[in-house]
Amino acid sequence: MRIAVVSPRLPSRALPMRGVTRDEQSLAFAAAGHDVRGIVPVPWSPRRFVTRSPIPAEERDGAVVVVHPRYPWLPQAVRGARLERALFCRAAESALGSPDIVLTQSVALPGGLHVGRAALVVALHDHELYDTAPASSVVRAAIVRSLQRADCAVYVSEALRRQGTALAGPHRSLVIPIGIDAHAELVAAAPAQFTICTVARLIARKHVDQVIRVFARLTAVQPARLVIVGEGPERRSLEQLSRSLNVDHLIEMTGALDARAARDRMARSSAMVLPSVRESLGGVYLEAMSLGIPAVGTRGEGIADHIEHGATGLLVPPDDDDALFEELRALAADPIRAKAIGEAGRRQFVASDLSWRANADAYLALFAELIERRRV
Repeated sequence: MRIAVVSPRLPSRALPMRGVTRDEQSLAFAAAGHDVRGIVPVPWSPRRFVTRSPIPAEERDGAVVVVHPRYPWLPQAVRGARLERALFCRAAESALGSPDIVLTQSVALPGGLHVGRAALVVALHDHELYDTAPASSVVRAAIVRSLQRADCAVYVSEALRRQGTALAGPHRSLVIPIGIDAHAELVAAAPAQFTICTVARLIARKHVDQVIRVFARLTAVQPARLVIVGEGPERRSLEQLSRSLNVDHLIEMTGALDARAARDRMARSSAMVLPSVRESLGGVYLEAMSLGIPAVGTRGEGIADHIEHGATGLLVPPDDDDALFEELRALAADPIRAKAIGEAGRRQFVASDLSWRANADAYLALFAELIERRRV
């Protein structure tokens, strides 16, 4: 089948750091024998073209061709959500060709495409429903229209699907978890001292400040260290909090690391802790499970679909410092139990088959169903 993948953030060789690594999915589609075309419109102006490295009109990533149609760059003063969406979609439509399936890796910008006879599938990101939609009535209305007109909306978890249904009402939807790249060469190595690892973009809803507060309480009863992997706007306030609690000398803030380096830090920790809220799934929990490291997440969030509390990981109520403290103190006091939870989590990860190949197979089965339905 002919698949057009439209995204404002699909990474490629020309734009290697642009968003999540959903290019693994496109490569898996191509490896299964399908014709895959990535379409990543980019804003353009003569001055920006001169001052920045030029982006090619077309490039190839293995068997996947990625094209970069241009649309006019607008200054912030005149840029509006409705206008930017129209410009983005017009640029993407110029490069669509005649696909059987159009998959948009976002619902806000590319969800308004005119796709002709092709079936439209939209894949959502959590920030679009949790952050963007509440902040803009224009974008919220566009997201609702996109979800209702799509042949199918794909969510990474039941928690995110509930959020989408609450926003847009009943619509055809499916849950397909993202793929997780497991590094077989990484082996968990128990640290000499109880070590908590947190991997996240440092924004408020990740609740890294809660981890620091609870860690400070833990150090009063148990020698421990904390490693925070990530970068973001909350970093300065988190550093100030660490100093105010007099635990900054026990905390290492690594800044942003690539995926393998981040997992290497997880592999050398006692637990991966992230009491995040409004989290559609959270790949870092699954990455920790793949390494046999106990993962600690939040009840009611997407990861709750994959963790059985006390058996394959730990779940705490949102915004509950006391519950998180008790769980971490119990883990630190009982290394044998912590190891058993980590090993059970790894078995759960393997049994779930959260590979990009499994992700692509689920999407391809959906595509075939939608194409057959249109033929009928």
